[in-house]
Amino acid sequence: MKKRLIIFDCFGVIFGEVAPVFFRNHFPPEEAAVLKEKYFIPADLGLVTFDKLFDDIAAELGMDKDEILTEWNSIIHLNEEIIPVIKELKKDSDVILLSNAVESFVEGIFEKHNLTELFDKIFISCYLKMAKPDPAIYQYAVSQMNKEYDEIYMIDDNIANVENLHKIGIKGIQYKNIESLDELLKGNN
Repeated sequence: MKKRLIIFDCFGVIFGEVAPVFFRNHFPPEEAAVLKEKYFIPADLGLVTFDKLFDDIAAELGMDKDEILTEWNSIIHLNEEIIPVIKELKKDSDVILLSNAVESFVEGIFEKHNLTELFDKIFISCYLKMAKPDPAIYQYAVSQMNKEYDEIYMIDDNIANVENLHKIGIKGIQYKNIESLDELLKGNN
């Protein structure tokens, strides 16, 4: 049996997207994308705290921070159909999470939904001071497993985060729906 490492993204795979939806609720699509990058690249790199991030967004929107956090939390939606798939994959593979995110955000929603035990390890960009699609973050996560693998997969909804992974020995799978994982599931039997 092949030794496999399967790396999952968080937002857009395990949970629906949050930041893009929030900004699209308040701005035209082009402006929403710019604002998402303006605020979340520094947060993903750990250069901005959770509180500072939402203080800045509140100032940009002219809204109350608590109102923004309430809306933000209402957008979070668990992709429940992926949970049994991860459990199935974990039977014969190591499974980790690698997410671009601001401090404490992923941990909070994982605790709320009891998801922490699904993963052998969890890597969050803000603590590593690097973010996807930088190859170094994938290489770091793999190295922290201290194992040799026959196959390594990265599942991410963002094509930019998977399209060049073959250059570092990782097979990227763009997640669009649960059927996107059929190849992994077949290899798990």
